[in-house]
Amino acid sequence: MASAAAAMTETTPLLSSFDPSALEQADSKNALNSDVGLVLETNWKTESQLLLGYSAPLICTYLLQYFYNLVIILVVSHLGTDELAAVSLGITTMNITGFAVFEGMATSLDTLCAQAYGSGNLKLVGLHMQRMILFLMLKDLAVLAGSFLRISLIGVPGYATFEAGKRFVQAQGNFTASLVVLLLCAPLNLFLNALFVFRLQWGVSGAALAAALTNCFRPVLLLLYIRFAAPWTLQCWPGSTSAAFRNWSSMVKLSFAGAVMTMCEWFAFEILNLSTAYISTAHLAAQSLLSTACVLVWHMPFSASVAVSTRIGHLVGSGALDAARKATSTYAVIFALIGLVDAALLVFALREIFLPFFIEDDRVRALVESALPYLAVFQFVDATACCCHGIMRGLGRQAIGGWVIFSVNYAYAVPLALYLELGPPKLELNGMWIALWSGSALLTVVEGLVTKWMSWQRAVEDARKREEPVVS
Repeated sequence: MASAAAAMTETTPLLSSFDPSALEQADSKNALNSDVGLVLETNWKTESQLLLGYSAPLICTYLLQYFYNLVIILVVSHLGTDELAAVSLGITTMNITGFAVFEGMATSLDTLCAQAYGSGNLKLVGLHMQRMILFLMLKDLAVLAGSFLRISLIGVPGYATFEAGKRFVQAQGNFTASLVVLLLCAPLNLFLNALFVFRLQWGVSGAALAAALTNCFRPVLLLLYIRFAAPWTLQCWPGSTSAAFRNWSSMVKLSFAGAVMTMCEWFAFEILNLSTAYISTAHLAAQSLLSTACVLVWHMPFSASVAVSTRIGHLVGSGALDAARKATSTYAVIFALIGLVDAALLVFALREIFLPFFIEDDRVRALVESALPYLAVFQFVDATACCCHGIMRGLGRQAIGGWVIFSVNYAYAVPLALYLELGPPKLELNGMWIALWSGSALLTVVEGLVTKWMSWQRAVEDARKREEPVVS
């Protein structure tokens, strides 16, 4: 072990290829715990390779998840304006009151599973997943009105199970499993939509049922993938154990904080989207286009932030604080570059693709063109905010992140946006995006300072307190 470690240098290649499931296993001889193979002697090249290997499949994964809603919108748009409006409202409501809650709560596993894996307590990774699935299914969310929402609830258990399972494999460095599942589900989703909506003429209910059944298939396919394509990930599965019903306190605290972080951002965005309806229909149409394009390119920094959460969680779980601090410095530079790419991509996509080919209304085109510079700045700043969010999750500090996001959004960004948009300045869409990018900048500064000044040793101690023996 010592001779192998001595032969390693800062320029030694981390791996021979970008296989996400093997990235951290490749240098296991240089690890604190040889069972999990964590690279602890880090540098900018190592972190860049890890981030690239982790992020590439994640970007595709989250884009595919977003693609399902787009399919529903495109299919239902052929039924009529009323049906399209109903489904759009239903998806927004379901996202905010349902999926945002699950997504936020599941972020606790970004902390718990990654830190458990980093500490070498492999069975605890699977135990955290079991507890999360049970927790997410304790009770239904508030009963939602309308046939679309009622039928969509059929897919809630599948969605919740898939989100927990996704974190289970991601904590072990396997970011390909969920991508493969979504690639397989994409044609299934298209087929079910065509069958239920057009062939059987079930309309809106058919679109909802197609989405719900696709959500139910996801965890089944993920289980099959794990069993036959990645059986090594079962090293973290503790089997059936009564421990899954005990010791929920850490998970509940992190889940609640993660849900607050996610919902605060989603609610703020939806409030501002709806506010444009008070100006004119053209402004609402322009904002819909801007926000859709923004969400599409946002998947790049967000996916990278999930990779950051996993990496920081591994390092904190293994007690490698120096490596964790070096990694965050590297990530700050990388996310700034991602922000620049995002901004350029957004401007190019809107000017060269969306506006010429999809927008015929001159008023809407003019509004989009006018807001583009502010939107580009927002995209750059928001990428740096994603980096801070990922670091906070990796450290297990979702509670602090939740308070910061809530305070900045609702005490500063949203009020300022409404004032600049609808108030005396009459800046309309430009005013809203000015407030949004300044709010993201403030968020980045505050979370960056918190991350710098907080006790990282305390994060390691908290991770140690969450460790427990797992008995099947």
